[in-house]
Amino acid sequence: MLSLIKLYDRLGIIQMLKKNKKIKINGYELDKEQVKAVTSKRKNILILAGAGSGKSLTIVGRVKYLIYEKKVNPKNILCISFTNDAVDNLKNDLNEEEVDVMTFHKLALKVIGRKKEILTEDMLTDVIISSFSNDTLFGLYGISKKDMYGLVKTFIKLFKSNNYTFDMFYKFISKANNKDKILLKEIMKCYICYESYLKKENLLDFNDMINEGIKSLDYSFVRYKHIIIDEYQDTSVTKFNFIKKLIKLSNASFFAVGDDFQSIYRFTGANLKIINNFKIYFPFGKVFKLKNTYRSPDELIKISGKFIMKNKVQIKKKLCSTNKLINSVEIVYYDDLNKKIREVVEKDKIDNLFILSRNNKDLDKLDKLKIKHRKLTIHKSKGLQSDYIFIIGLNNNKNGFPNRIKDHEILKYVNNYKEYFPYEEERRLLYVALTRCKKKVYLFASIDNESIFIKELKRYKKVCVRKEER
Repeated sequence: MLSLIKLYDRLGIIQMLKKNKKIKINGYELDKEQVKAVTSKRKNILILAGAGSGKSLTIVGRVKYLIYEKKVNPKNILCISFTNDAVDNLKNDLNEEEVDVMTFHKLALKVIGRKKEILTEDMLTDVIISSFSNDTLFGLYGISKKDMYGLVKTFIKLFKSNNYTFDMFYKFISKANNKDKILLKEIMKCYICYESYLKKENLLDFNDMINEGIKSLDYSFVRYKHIIIDEYQDTSVTKFNFIKKLIKLSNASFFAVGDDFQSIYRFTGANLKIINNFKIYFPFGKVFKLKNTYRSPDELIKISGKFIMKNKVQIKKKLCSTNKLINSVEIVYYDDLNKKIREVVEKDKIDNLFILSRNNKDLDKLDKLKIKHRKLTIHKSKGLQSDYIFIIGLNNNKNGFPNRIKDHEILKYVNNYKEYFPYEEERRLLYVALTRCKKKVYLFASIDNESIFIKELKRYKKVCVRKEER
């Protein structure tokens, strides 16, 4: 027997298809752009969904449209998201629909038919430490043992996230200068030891899951006729190849939802070109842009949009909001950060707050507040929201915001994406932080050491500067 909510959604989908009717999903009405996207007959679709524009609602709308209007068997629909939390949220939103919802890695394990036997980060570190033997490299590159081991770990992860074969090491070495040749040979040795350990212990790492999934995909998975991906901007080359093969095998329709403005996981192999070049990879595909956002004030949306689109590689979008709160972005200078935070909280009567930072170190220095608040890195805040947002660490130093620590030169061999604009991923990271806000965002900067982002933003007409210090 159908639940009342499920029955209501079914009736809503059927009714909305009659002229001049609206679609309601889980009690929310889809806007014009969402309706167009949800009901599109195109086989390959990309939804560019800005922060707070209702991407989850659009995905749920698409699933329910396929089931109730197009009469698709729910078992023929596959929804993919990137984290277990995101999968759980989507399952909850789908509300009893019997569709498969899983992460890429769970899908890959399903394809290769293995239970969870996954290598941990500590195991990887242990293998690298035990196999690394050229101590002269620490002095040659002027970095500590800890940083060197971290660099080797990052190199191996990116190497595998690109699904490179072992022969690529020889290609890298043949092109490298004498200094890099030494390090590349050491990384190659560590890689061999690492792969031997995985095989001996019958373990998989996260990259193995995807790479083996690509090899193992066959026609036994052709039951998926409609494939939907959330957070498409976070897709790596191997994940893209995995899903592309599945689409080809099953001749499935493809419905991707993402936001190039919020691509902040390059260090895990995410490649911006995959979302930006959608029409190259899917020549007859259709791109829809969701224009309305339902979280942040319109003023903030305009400011953050202008900031992110300074980089011409980002896809142009005109976002708007019915939330008309003014003075929604304010720069706050300080001599003593903890003292200034308490002053702002008390004076502005703030009671619900996220404090966001580029790194954990800045958060660790903060005092506790007597109000409801959470301290998070910006990466961990993605997908969350709060009435008020404090962004700290916007100072002009190596570990400030933007962070000025460059990728080590050796990573150029495995980095598939080259930056086209200064600090472009740092810019996207600040965009993510700004758009967590429902009412007002405060940007905290040292009074005598402000970052280049603060210098830029304070030139914008609608950005306020707290007068006590200036």
